[in-house]
Amino acid sequence: MNRDAARHAGSRTRRAAYPADLLHMTLLCMEQFDEPPRHLIPPIDAAIRRIRARPIRIDLDGSDLFGGKRHLVLTSSAVNRELRSFVRMLWNTLTRHNLPRFPLASFEPHVTVIYDCGKIDPLPVERPFGWIAEEFQLIYSHFGESRHEEFGRWRFDPEAPPYLSPPEQLRFPI
Repeated sequence: MNRDAARHAGSRTRRAAYPADLLHMTLLCMEQFDEPPRHLIPPIDAAIRRIRARPIRIDLDGSDLFGGKRHLVLTSSAVNRELRSFVRMLWNTLTRHNLPRFPLASFEPHVTVIYDCGKIDPLPVERPFGWIAEEFQLIYSHFGESRHEEFGRWRFDPEAPPYLSPPEQLRFPI
């Protein structure tokens, strides 16, 4: 991802591709904090340890501009139901334990590969970027510093029950 983004940036923008070690897919934002909320790490860890979730297949096969068309991101053309189920599971767990979290709004999984790139054409994705997510992390992003601080890392459980399918709409015949 980083190499393709760097190649694509070329002479199209003065911004460099986001560093490979900082590439991530944000699943949920907990809240905005001016300082790292270290006091929340133990209760978050205790809550998340109760989650049993399987590894998730991730496939990104397209690109787009997000954030007022300022950031180049990799996206997926297909809905990832397992990823959506996991995010809902994570949000519900934080809610049950009265931990801070932003409302669960529209969720569009993506990886930002160039921030503040200005007007740029989407990145052609010749071959999808795919992997199996075997773990997830809680990170504190130091705003404007291109620096992340890891607060926790949890492994998915291959023996966990399958993700629930989304509910079907009930229909009454007329």
